Amino acid sequence: MKNYYVLGTSDSGTKNAYSILMKRLDEKKYPLYTRTPHLNRIQSNDEVVFYLAGKKDNAQNFLAEAIISSVETSSELLIDPDKERYVVEKYLILDKIKIFKAPVHIKSIITKLDFIINKSNYGVYLMGGVKKISEKDYKLIAY
Repeated sequence: MKNYYVLGTSDSGTKNAYSILMKRLDEKKYPLYTRTPHLNRIQSNDEVVFYLAGKKDNAQNFLAEAIISSVETSSELLIDPDKERYVVEKYLILDKIKIFKAPVHIKSIITKLDFIINKSNYGVYLMGGVKKISEKDYKLIAY
């Protein structure tokens, strides 16, 4: 069964979330860390949208979508080069990446998103890097 997720990227030290995400999309792989929610549930053919948290360039926007082509687990200890304090547990290998023509600001659709219950405190629902969402919410963001 296909699932849908929001993958959030945040600023890290001197690197802003936008540049981190663009690098990940260019490399077609997205890291998941040891304590990432849904770490062992995300699988091939799941669909994801990418959200930028923070306050810098393009923050609080959904910027792209992709399909997970595979999930890779490394046998060696890997540290995320963009977030040095984080150990990479798995990489999502991305396919059919589509960068939106215009970013979708969360506040422009927040009243229609079912996964955000308390609309004034929406950031809480996006914490942890990965949020499972409904197909309805996915389509609202990505289409």
